Amino acid sequence: MTKILKTLHNWLGFFISLIMLIVLTTGIYLGGADLLKRMDDKGQVYSALSHEEKAVIAADALANYPEASGVKLPTEMAPYVEAYSRQESTYLTTDLEELSHQVKSKDSLQSWMFWFHRNFQLSDPGKHANAISAILATVIIFIGLYLWWLIRRGFKWKHTLPKNGKNSALIKSHIQLGLIFSIPLLIMSISGAYITYGAWGSSTLDENRQKPVLAQAGDWEAQIAAAQKIWPESELVSVSKPRKPEEGSYIYSLSFNGDNALGLMQTDTINIDLHTGKLDSAQTFSDKGLAYQAKYSARFLHDGARMPTWYLLMLIISSVVGTLMVSFVLVTFVRKEILGRMKARAALRLQNQNV
Repeated sequence: MTKILKTLHNWLGFFISLIMLIVLTTGIYLGGADLLKRMDDKGQVYSALSHEEKAVIAADALANYPEASGVKLPTEMAPYVEAYSRQESTYLTTDLEELSHQVKSKDSLQSWMFWFHRNFQLSDPGKHANAISAILATVIIFIGLYLWWLIRRGFKWKHTLPKNGKNSALIKSHIQLGLIFSIPLLIMSISGAYITYGAWGSSTLDENRQKPVLAQAGDWEAQIAAAQKIWPESELVSVSKPRKPEEGSYIYSLSFNGDNALGLMQTDTINIDLHTGKLDSAQTFSDKGLAYQAKYSARFLHDGARMPTWYLLMLIISSVVGTLMVSFVLVTFVRKEILGRMKARAALRLQNQNV
């Protein structure tokens, strides 16, 4: 049984490694770009704002930038205001003085890297190939952990980094690194597959829920201020316009950083109808159903976009380590299974010729 698992781990790991090398390296780029963006405070220093101040900033920014899809409010991670859309972002002080402007392009390197990471620029076939590879990578990791368990007494910290380029040193390093970083690598592979195959689930909203009037119709500022009083301890981080307003209504969203076990951000949502000032819904993360929670968690556990900076940094480091592990696999496999067999066959042919 062990021999079968070892053979499966080696051969399946080799072919999956070719895909994982692409996924990991592009992931390092995307994670690094996110980390650099977080480090850029645009010369601003974070200062906590009152509910009323946030309401004024959001309302004025939406009025000043009518083409924006929404407004992100200052947080410790990003201490500036951002009026954003899919095409561009304008960065502002809390007094709404313009700091900088960024135009987003579908042809940018980051956009290309994202889709290459997501589906290898092959649309749905690439997406499914990526997800299936993630599932197989999960299986390989568990097999690797089982194989390590059989030789666990040989664990030594000095083998973590290879001393030389020999196969034995690379394999020992692969085993050690795989053990140390097994949890983040499993998180990335499982969440990557779940992004593709997991379902959001059906709405958990009560169709007969009450929709009280929060504030005057058409008044952004009054409505946003009133909404914050529903969850006074939660942090309002963004106000988003509806993508496709329904006829007769204009329901926009307010996203809050609430409490949840995983430390996810922007999990709690309040929806308000601007035209009537009525509360449409107010849902914390735990109110949204297990299917939604699993899908949302997978999305941001995978890339760290709505996670604390320490988590994003862990993903980047784990991806670097994963790249090293995959590289070691490719080098040792090619040397042993391909070049080794070629040499053996060449030697056998030479021996037969001499006979």
